[in-house]
Amino acid sequence: MPLHWPQNKTKRGNSLNSLHTLPSYSSTASTNAIIEPRAHPVREQHGWLTNGCIRTTITVAAFGLYAIWWCYYGAAPSAPEAGHDDANASVTTGEGARTWWGTPAGVIKAPPLGVPKAIQTKWAMYSPWHALQTYEPPPAGCNITQVGLSLGCELQRHGARFPNEEDGELYALGVRQLATAEKFTDKRLRFMKGYEYTLGADDLVPFGAAQTFESGQIAYKRYKHLVDPHNVPFVRAADAPRVMSTATNWTVGFAVGSHQRVQPYLNVALSEDVNNTLNQDCPSAPDGSFETSIWLSIFGAALAARLNALAPGANLNATHVFGLLAMCPFESVALEEESAFCRLFTEEDFRNFEYFGDLEKYYRTGYGAQLGRVRGVGYVNELLARLTDSPVEDHTTHNASLEFPLGRAIYADFTHENLMVAVYSALGLFNISATPLDPRARPVPTASGDASTWVASRMVPFSSRMVTERLQCTAGGPRGAGTFVRVLVNDEPQPLEFCGGGLKRGERMCALGAFVESQGYARRSGDGDFLKCYN
Repeated sequence: MPLHWPQNKTKRGNSLNSLHTLPSYSSTASTNAIIEPRAHPVREQHGWLTNGCIRTTITVAAFGLYAIWWCYYGAAPSAPEAGHDDANASVTTGEGARTWWGTPAGVIKAPPLGVPKAIQTKWAMYSPWHALQTYEPPPAGCNITQVGLSLGCELQRHGARFPNEEDGELYALGVRQLATAEKFTDKRLRFMKGYEYTLGADDLVPFGAAQTFESGQIAYKRYKHLVDPHNVPFVRAADAPRVMSTATNWTVGFAVGSHQRVQPYLNVALSEDVNNTLNQDCPSAPDGSFETSIWLSIFGAALAARLNALAPGANLNATHVFGLLAMCPFESVALEEESAFCRLFTEEDFRNFEYFGDLEKYYRTGYGAQLGRVRGVGYVNELLARLTDSPVEDHTTHNASLEFPLGRAIYADFTHENLMVAVYSALGLFNISATPLDPRARPVPTASGDASTWVASRMVPFSSRMVTERLQCTAGGPRGAGTFVRVLVNDEPQPLEFCGGGLKRGERMCALGAFVESQGYARRSGDGDFLKCYN
């Protein structure tokens, strides 16, 4: 029986009514308008029945089903590959509670997909979120005073989704071409007899909703000392339906984590019909397709020949094969089980697929694109304003007419992966400019086993998050007394060498003043690059 997921192509209004996602607060406010806040903590009540009660009951019931399934039928995650860091593998805490890829105990988690970790961490930007290491609290002598989720500030990508409409047509073409084979000589292809492409387009899938519900719970458990019913996170989202659904599901998770004591909501939706700090188009910029096409022609031809031998008459080419590779992650997150397409390919095939994503991000909004990092400048300037509690100074994409409060303890913004890559590049994270990616060959691994720090599955998986923590340290801190900044990408503290950060785990932070000074490109509004986007 084919799956049916409701689809919503509109970019305006309330996307949650037509999405198969978690029940959560949403707004019917017009695009690019401020969503009217609800009073905190007082809410209109009708006897014992309140909005918070309804939301908690429905949400916990839905995710209770996931919890029951996990307890009775969920397989334990596969063991890490030999010789690899097992920090993100399934672990058991001192209390005997099982966690998944570093998720804190007591959190209702997104369900497992039944795909080996070695494979799903090579799906590039379509990999599920995974912690790059176990979260480390600030070093001794330092306390967190602000968090930005971009989650003190956090910036987060939307959860797992269906392919976008254009890519979905490409993937469906590959499936149809494979189905034209005269016969299938390998049992792994038997599923193709009578197979139909049933994936939707663009929208968040239930697994993606679960990812961000989980993220909201984690955020509360980690930073609950910064909030109370009168000081709730300030939440923004680009107004694409999947991004707004992600934001509202995060608020539900945060509220459930607090047992409804702290109930954030989506404060501002930023229209994608115009440039904004959570989604910026740059018409004059290349999209990385030139470099990715070179790489696809190199690894795709041999792979097409291999599959054609197993499916005589299919006449697959490199583009068809790429579509079949992509079916593995997209069908897996839609079905919440391993897609049959995954079994057609080897781990080496997925390494090549991963590198395709690395190249696309590097040459689209990363360091390989002349107009890549300018697309993150507006957000960086907003981040600086929050960290310093001072007005935004920006001449690119910041919209001064929208609500932008200062003095909050937690800010959470929700966006797309291309914007996150642009923000990384504008900040100076993952800077490999000295050794740019070669579209003709994958980087050669070093003695430590690392081929490159620029890896899409580590930087921008589904539900990826960049968290900026503002720390107040005493003289006993690793760098003495003062205000410091720490940036974590998917729970891994970044070295921040551009502002004096250290390579040791406990020293990966820099003084707030040095961090601000290091952002000269952003503070100068991109040195004129923003205007080049429209020349």
